[in-house]
Amino acid sequence: MGITPSIFASLRHRNYRLFFFGQMISLVGLWMHNAAQSWLVYEMTGSKSMLGLTMVAETLPIFLFSTWGGVLADRYPKRRILYFTQSIEALLALSLAVLVFTGAVQVWHIMTLAVILGINSGFEAPARQSFTIEMVGREDLMNAIGLISSVFHGARIVGPAMAGLIIAAWGTGICFLVNGLSFGALLAALASMRMLPEVATGQGDSGFSWRHTLAGFAAVRRTPGVLPLMGLTFVMGVFGWPYVVLMPAIAKDNFGVGADGFGVLMSASGIGSVIGALGLASARRVRDGRLVLAAALLTFSVATIAFSQIHSYVGALFVLLPVGIGMTTFFSGTDALIQTSVGDDVRGRVMGVQALVWGAMMPAGSFLAGTFADIFGSATTVLAGAIVVGCSGIAALVIIPRGLKLGR
Repeated sequence: MGITPSIFASLRHRNYRLFFFGQMISLVGLWMHNAAQSWLVYEMTGSKSMLGLTMVAETLPIFLFSTWGGVLADRYPKRRILYFTQSIEALLALSLAVLVFTGAVQVWHIMTLAVILGINSGFEAPARQSFTIEMVGREDLMNAIGLISSVFHGARIVGPAMAGLIIAAWGTGICFLVNGLSFGALLAALASMRMLPEVATGQGDSGFSWRHTLAGFAAVRRTPGVLPLMGLTFVMGVFGWPYVVLMPAIAKDNFGVGADGFGVLMSASGIGSVIGALGLASARRVRDGRLVLAAALLTFSVATIAFSQIHSYVGALFVLLPVGIGMTTFFSGTDALIQTSVGDDVRGRVMGVQALVWGAMMPAGSFLAGTFADIFGSATTVLAGAIVVGCSGIAALVIIPRGLKLGR
């Protein structure tokens, strides 16, 4: 991968520039919220399985609604969909803040809000992912995905660290309040965009139908490489993501640190993720994308195995850097390959299928992580998952077609 001074090339597009900086603010609030919610659940219950079940409540609805969200994204202006879904997300965060401030919060409140958020995300994710190419075009798509991924994971550095300090000083409620208010930046960015005349891209029958929904699955099946890419995404999510789900328990039980130490652990992984995302954004062209994805999976596997066995808190911070690099390079590279492989008329529905994969893998991975961690311990659970991811990295060299290109 060659490094180019046009690492920020996508920012020359006004609409993407607005989206980029709006997301930068909003995502810091989101990661503060995620860290605070995990800490609150574990503090209230002391149960690792409840950490997993909370993630299931938030992600299972994505599995149920994302394909319909993909149809919506192909039929209606994506900016309007995002404005509506981001407004709902802000209201959910503010509702949780009120519950915490009033002392009324119960675990079932958190679970209920998580389910509503998951339903909302099922409609938001396909629109957001397929909106990128409308802002920057095909030429700058990989750069745009890499840059927004760097913002996402940069927020993982700042958000959890801020959350840890805020929780230690004032409790979790402030984190939820800040998240709710931070959506104002993204809503303002969406409202300020100058778009071409917004028309629905869907043709033919009005409304939703199984024919419209199944078109996304048909495109995944017939487009070379897309189905195996989604299969590897599922494996990475089920067996790789649990290290994030179990991080509060690992921080508290394995390393004996509090909320601030937990935030630093999450931030260390975030630093690695930013490095991986910027590396992908700076790539001019990669002739064989499968080599990049295989290397990313193997890097993640080896580093996560080391993380599961290490007993030094400082050592864990260093090991989490390549963990973040591997995970982000894989997910961002896969996203870019899928989006550039499919046609404009079905991209929303294909991204709906990808969101469905996310909606399946996150509950499965979270539930398995929590359940197995309660039986075998967090370290053994993370170790087993990392070994499976390593095997998938070797399989990637066989099941991904040659010649899938990354970059311009």
